[in-house]
Amino acid sequence: MEAPAPYHAAPKSPRDLSGPLAAWLRGQGFTALEQARPATATIAAHWLGPQGERFQLDYAWVAGPVPSATCWLTVRYPGRLQPETLFTAQHVRRLQEARQLLLGNVRYANARTLAKLVPTPTDY
Repeated sequence: MEAPAPYHAAPKSPRDLSGPLAAWLRGQGFTALEQARPATATIAAHWLGPQGERFQLDYAWVAGPVPSATCWLTVRYPGRLQPETLFTAQHVRRLQEARQLLLGNVRYANARTLAKLVPTPTDY
């Protein structure tokens, strides 16, 4: 049996991150729906920004001879029918990589910063 990779090293093949990724996204304020099966897992998660924009993060993991785990991020602005792609089919092996993809996106980061500055009805 092969020894597991060190904590800081990326695993050799993508593993199912749907559980921990969905939990982390919920902690960020996303609504996340996850589906896990023995050889596949998906997440569809969204967060509404302070200006009504809808950020959608999708994740898919597939086991098999050529396993893969990928993330996509889109944003749909109010009044627009089609979403804009912010990143597509980015391969991830660790939860940290998925978090960095989302948190490193400038449009998402700007919306999160603005959300912290805009008072909510519970702040009054």
